[in-house]
Amino acid sequence: MITPLMTPAGNWILYGVAVTVAAPLAAGGLAALGMAGRSLRMLAVAATAVSFVASLMIAVGWQMTNGDPVSFGSVLGEGRLIFIDGLNAVLLPYVGLVALAILLVAPRRSIEPAMVKRMLLGTAATFALFATSHPLALVVLWAVTAQLTWRSTRVTPGGRSAARVFAIYMWLAFACMAVGTAMLVADPPWERSSGLMGTSGGWLVAVAVMLRKGIVPFHSWYPALFSGAPMATALAATMPQVASYTAVRLLVGHADGVATELEVLAQFALITAVYGAALALVQRDLRGFIGALAMSQSALVLAGLSGRLPMELNGAFCVWISSGLAITGIGLVTWALESRAGDISLETLQGRFWDAPALAAFFLLFGMAAIGLPGTLSFVADDLIVSGSLDDQLHAGLMVIAATVLCGIATMRCWFHVFGGPSAVDSPKHGILPRERLTLITLIAVLFVLGIWPGPLVRALEKAAERVLFTPAPQPPAAADPPRAAAPAAPYSSPGLLRLLNVPSATKGILLC
Repeated sequence: MITPLMTPAGNWILYGVAVTVAAPLAAGGLAALGMAGRSLRMLAVAATAVSFVASLMIAVGWQMTNGDPVSFGSVLGEGRLIFIDGLNAVLLPYVGLVALAILLVAPRRSIEPAMVKRMLLGTAATFALFATSHPLALVVLWAVTAQLTWRSTRVTPGGRSAARVFAIYMWLAFACMAVGTAMLVADPPWERSSGLMGTSGGWLVAVAVMLRKGIVPFHSWYPALFSGAPMATALAATMPQVASYTAVRLLVGHADGVATELEVLAQFALITAVYGAALALVQRDLRGFIGALAMSQSALVLAGLSGRLPMELNGAFCVWISSGLAITGIGLVTWALESRAGDISLETLQGRFWDAPALAAFFLLFGMAAIGLPGTLSFVADDLIVSGSLDDQLHAGLMVIAATVLCGIATMRCWFHVFGGPSAVDSPKHGILPRERLTLITLIAVLFVLGIWPGPLVRALEKAAERVLFTPAPQPPAAADPPRAAAPAAPYSSPGLLRLLNVPSATKGILLC
């Protein structure tokens, strides 16, 4: 079934999707054929930059529409081969920015044909996954992205153990995903007539999401991947959060409201967020810290996806972007340090501040940006998700706060161990390279710009959350209706005060900043 698009904006969005996926795919083919020569980085960066610009065109084009999703291709289980709404219109540029930053900061010795080929093909597959809601396409692209990650980890010296653990979890996740998706398509839970098969399929997909997300008790592969795989592979495999995207498409928006399996999944995600933050406190090396921190922040996104309120879902989407950019920045700073000094231990003070003061400053900024530094996007995101969680479930809000506090303590401990302490008199000075400086400044600037001026992003994600939850936008009262007294708000409660003033939830985070 082919759906015609009647608006120019819709056609531009389709063109943007085609370019976004095709550019890294073509460049990966050229790298595989050895046609790039010594210009591998230039080829990869150019292709990814084209995809990033095309994804920005998708975001701008979607804002020019009336808010309805743009779709194209065959229909299966309420999903289409190409499906663009407010959520992936924002996430596609995010994925492109992360991939572009990784390629720019990658040390020179990491830029070799096989690595670049896998990176570009993985980027193309991730773009394709985020541009679809078709169940069969989601299953196939799950397998493709996991296989590329496994292959890149396996060929890394010392990475076979991590690759083996990763393969075990991913094969099990793929089996649950494939069978569960087939059952959902056969008995779709989006219809009220859904029965036992659809319910069982939903539980299987939920287990697949837990496995792919590294949710307790299926979390052991997550820190292992950061310890055994190249930094580019670990970041590219975890920061887009393809399992969260799959959960949105298959588990959110059921006919009877929020799926029971998603609510159970959210409770495990909250436990993982707190556990991962506590685990980050006791890591003995820098890579282990990043893996535990990423696991904790990633789980917060999944916890927010079970919310019944658009504000809570909006907070999860904002955490998705803010934590992803911040942890990508921490990972890239770590990669730059390792390229100069090798593996970095957290058991003793390393004194790296005197060797690389610029990298120390970036590490601290990204670390604070990951845990709610005022002025950054994570400050707005944390306010939205905590306010929504407290409105919905008190224990969820308290666990989110506990995870954030523990992550803050772990981040400061890590910074002092890496950059604090004395430095040897004859230690070399490691200046920051221009391409590293440009990339890290861009990432931190995006976090601050979106934090100081969050309105457009928050409004776009609020509309996406309302559509995902099938929640109609609030309508103003008719002029003839008599005014009604507002319910009293809890004292000293900023969300309650905002409800008293009848402020739309999309602007709560902005006003609370």
